[in-house]
Amino acid sequence: MFRGKSFSLHFGILLLVLCAGWLILLRNESSTGVVVSNILQTLSAFYASFLLLRTSYKETKFWFYYGLGLSLYAVAQLIWTIVTIMRNHEPDYMGIPEVLWRIQYVFYFIAIYMQYHQRRSHLALRFILDVLLYGTIASTLYWNFQMKPILPHHYVGEDTIGYTMFNSSISAVMVFLLLFFSWYGKKVLSGRSQFLLLSGFIIKLLGNMAFVYLLPYTTVGYQWEWVSDFCWFLGNLLIGFAALLDKDTQTASLRPGNEARQTFVKRYALIIFVCAALIAVICRLGDFSIISVGAIVTVVLLGIRLSVGIYELESAGAALMQSRVNYGNFIESSLFGVFIEQNGRLVYMNQHGESMFGCKQGQMLGQPLASFMVEEDRDRLKQEFTAICRLKQTSRIAIAARKANQTDLFLEMQAAPAYFRGQPAISGLLLDVTESKLSEQHLIRSEKLSVIGQLAAGVAHEIRNPLTALKGFTQLLHRSAVDNRHYFDMMLTELERINYIVGEFMLLSKPNQWQQMTHCDMGSLLDDIVPIMQSQAIITNVIISAEKSPDLPIVLCDANQIKQVLVNLMKNSLEAMPSGGTLHVHLKKDHTGYIVIDIIDQGIGIPQHVIDRLGEPFYTTKETGTGLGLTVCFKIIQSHGGTLTISSEPNVGTTATIRLPV
Repeated sequence: MFRGKSFSLHFGILLLVLCAGWLILLRNESSTGVVVSNILQTLSAFYASFLLLRTSYKETKFWFYYGLGLSLYAVAQLIWTIVTIMRNHEPDYMGIPEVLWRIQYVFYFIAIYMQYHQRRSHLALRFILDVLLYGTIASTLYWNFQMKPILPHHYVGEDTIGYTMFNSSISAVMVFLLLFFSWYGKKVLSGRSQFLLLSGFIIKLLGNMAFVYLLPYTTVGYQWEWVSDFCWFLGNLLIGFAALLDKDTQTASLRPGNEARQTFVKRYALIIFVCAALIAVICRLGDFSIISVGAIVTVVLLGIRLSVGIYELESAGAALMQSRVNYGNFIESSLFGVFIEQNGRLVYMNQHGESMFGCKQGQMLGQPLASFMVEEDRDRLKQEFTAICRLKQTSRIAIAARKANQTDLFLEMQAAPAYFRGQPAISGLLLDVTESKLSEQHLIRSEKLSVIGQLAAGVAHEIRNPLTALKGFTQLLHRSAVDNRHYFDMMLTELERINYIVGEFMLLSKPNQWQQMTHCDMGSLLDDIVPIMQSQAIITNVIISAEKSPDLPIVLCDANQIKQVLVNLMKNSLEAMPSGGTLHVHLKKDHTGYIVIDIIDQGIGIPQHVIDRLGEPFYTTKETGTGLGLTVCFKIIQSHGGTLTISSEPNVGTTATIRLPV
């Protein structure tokens, strides 16, 4: 029913026509006339509150508070009308309607605040002070110029005086605030809505003033009492029309125009208004004399002095604010991670610092910086922070951290004692040196491999010749021996192990020297390896699942060396699944033209600190391992121009990925 703006507008116009017709043609001063006037006001208030509440949404929430205020007005008017009907005349006391009529202004002020606030923390206090100041001035002026001249000639009840003073003063304050904010504040309403809203409250203010001058203690009051009723009725309708004719969601923006004029009004309008009101009060209180002239001059000089003080204070505040903005922009755009830790908790971390750790904005706040470090460096960082606080000196250390995705992050940190919001704190800079650290580790590992390769070549050459003689004579003795043959079996087994290690040494020293490069079908090569590993897989209750993409290209490689790498990696995967599982082997070609072999197990996983050391010569976690298997695998894949990477997740499994160029 009430879905269209057109229908709502026509309904409001119909109410206006009914009210005008009643006032012009049918109005009388009987109790029936009073009841009809009250009913029309009640209808207008409910109609306007409906439009305001209906228009309210997130961007214009202030309409909701305007609607609540008018709803209270409508309820109070309804109660007043019911009591009038029951008693056949208007009551001579205010009661509940008076309380509701006063409370409505609270929601109006909230609406004005919501309409024009600029998200400043100190605006609410300033807004309340402005309301109190304007209210005091308006009440004083109304008492002197409106109520005081009436009292000597006519009797007016105290409740009527209190309500009239409050209602007229607060209405005047609202009108002044709407005018003041609409001139220099944010433009959040269309021009028509702003005009109708302001006109509605001005007309309601005129109705309040007419009610005072046309109180029913004079003969003229009975004849023109309809003026205040019509002003209240029309004011309600205009406020409702303001919400009805408001445009859709609008972005708050400053009103175009002279910014200097807006700044002037913002700074000095209140002072000018207060000074003018004080001068008016001084002139009203007594005759024009030297004392009154001195008082007026004093007020003027005081206003000028306050204006100068405000200008100086706001200029200094603007400079300080600009300095803070510049400093904040510099910190946020810094290429260093900037942090502040207070009472063992991070209270600030700039955007670059959060991105270094892979955290979302604000995710690190409230936690110790040490909690993001690796376990070995946590106590060291805490001790360093304690020393900084105790000795009041700057410290610089290198630490290792963990990103949100559990990868390593190497940092250089410089920290110093500081103050944050008046309390002792520690501030510092974080520099990401992960790439240089990894390059350094790679260089060290390459140098190790080079040295070990040279040593292995010499040792293998010196050992292989006597080893061949030992193996040959041991085999001759084994054939002719009658007793203690198991000793010869043991000796031959150990000699084979020594020969295998020597072969690994030779391969480790110069893998290219022993390569026999041929064009190889990787699919066929994988088909040859899987049956070999099936026997061990059956023992450990593991199922091997091999998947190959069709139309795989031919790869130039040493088939035996690639087989050795695959066998070694698959053997490690089987040993990682003693309780069984599935070993997945995927062979495919990626978009960069590389052949990719993924060996995925469902084992216990490998800790990150162990993965970091995989490939180091003689590093092993097996009781019977030599620590050369993965070293040789890395060396073989590297000599083929490819890469071997290992990733793992505890209790989920490990993935070894080989990438070979075509």
